Amino acid sequence: MSDLELEVTTDEEETAPVIMLIDDDGKEEAHQVLAWQEYDGREFAVLCPVDIEEGAEVGLVIMESVNDESLEFVADEAVTQAVFDAFMATFGEEE
Repeated sequence: MSDLELEVTTDEEETAPVIMLIDDDGKEEAHQVLAWQEYDGREFAVLCPVDIEEGAEVGLVIMESVNDESLEFVADEAVTQAVFDAFMATFGEEE
């Protein structure tokens, strides 16, 4: 998903915004914003696909907030992992 178009919507029954990500082939995929996570003085959105089959593994998407108006994919894998770890430390399941 290198080309990105954002369309943020909220359903009256949903409280979290939904963002449409569009891949290089033009396929749209809705993602729900799970959380906004700060890391190293920057803000990131943690996104989860909306349409998930039961029992399927979920790949979260980490995107950086830019100018509080748009999101960009994070190219640095170390930053992506650090943001994911911070998210899990805050919102992960307690054992």
